[in-house]
Amino acid sequence: MATNNTSSSNPLAEKMGDVLDALSSGIAKTAANEPKFEPQLLVPEVPAEPARQLLSETMLADRWVCSVARLQRWRTVGEGPQYLKIVGKVLYRLKDIEAYEEACLIRKVF
Repeated sequence: MATNNTSSSNPLAEKMGDVLDALSSGIAKTAANEPKFEPQLLVPEVPAEPARQLLSETMLADRWVCSVARLQRWRTVGEGPQYLKIVGKVLYRLKDIEAYEEACLIRKVF
C-alpha cells in the first residue's frame, strides 16, 4: 500500500516547503537588488591601419609595384606626382598621388 505524502499529512514536509519558499523569495529579492553585470570590451577598438597622409618613396613604389629607382628617375626629369623634400627625405602627399593616378586613368571611347 502506497503512502500519500502530501503537505497536510506530513508536518515535516510542510515545514521544509515553508523553508524552501522563504529561501527562494529571499534569493529572488537579492537577485533583484544586485546590479546587472554588463560585459565590457577590454581591448579598445583600434583601426587596422591609420590613414597615412604622407608616403615615402618605398611606400609609393610598393603601392605602384615599381622600383624606387624609377621614382627617383622620374623626379630628375620632372615626371610623376609632386613630392616634398623635408630634411633630405622625399615624401609624397596622398592627395597628390591620388590626383596623379586620376590624371593617368585611361578611359576608352568606342
